[in-house]
Amino acid sequence: MMHDHDATPKLETAIHASLPLVLMLFIEMMLNFYAAPAHSIFISPYLIAFLTLGLISFIVLWKGDICKGQRGRFSFILNLLIIFALGNFLYSTFFTPKHTPAIIAGLAALFLSIVYWRLPNDESLYKTTVYCAFGIIAVGFIQYFAIYWFELPSLFNWLRGNNFAQILLGVLLAGWYLVLAKTRLEAFLKLLVKVALLVLVCNYIWTVFVLSLLPQEAINYFTISGYFLAQFGILAMLAWLLLGQNIKNMTAWTIATFLGILYPLINAI
Repeated sequence: MMHDHDATPKLETAIHASLPLVLMLFIEMMLNFYAAPAHSIFISPYLIAFLTLGLISFIVLWKGDICKGQRGRFSFILNLLIIFALGNFLYSTFFTPKHTPAIIAGLAALFLSIVYWRLPNDESLYKTTVYCAFGIIAVGFIQYFAIYWFELPSLFNWLRGNNFAQILLGVLLAGWYLVLAKTRLEAFLKLLVKVALLVLVCNYIWTVFVLSLLPQEAINYFTISGYFLAQFGILAMLAWLLLGQNIKNMTAWTIATFLGILYPLINAI
């Protein structure tokens, strides 16, 4: 009976943690099928978000003041990140035009998710593994930025691969997973909310700047209006978290995170 009691919350946690990962895979594949130009290079619009989440999670595992139980719950959730990493890698490798730099970026995300499964118990090996993870994250960031800023520079890609929107989503996912894992890092969660607010402002400025450069006939104002409504919804949820009495408000974190996941729908322009 005790085993069943423990297994049920674990199953519920796994389902909740998997939902954004599955949704991200669905959105990127749907948009690539319906909105991307024929034979165009595919690179996930969520890869920077995934790497940002990885960076924050390893900072928590390395320096976070959390007990063994909290660490175990958080690590259990992080193990599920392989759902997105593996799905994205298989899709980009076998169902889209081959592009070696994009494959390398996808491999970095995949290797990063594998590291979560192989974290050792020995303290010195643990630190070495964390350092290796930071190296993998750096490779992923560099490769992704090289593709979007040097290989495929265009005004449309500056929106479709919006770095600020992705970083914002990565921060929101990290906070949401920390709350889902029932960690007691209230001060760190407040810091994440403040970072998210800063990135959100940068995202507003960047999006308006790029839109001002686009020809008017190329802009779908219905899509853009929906995009900004979602961003204002995120702002409202972050304000609720920061000004309210409960920084671990699951409702606010959930709404903000899932609104952040919708950002690639701007691809419809």
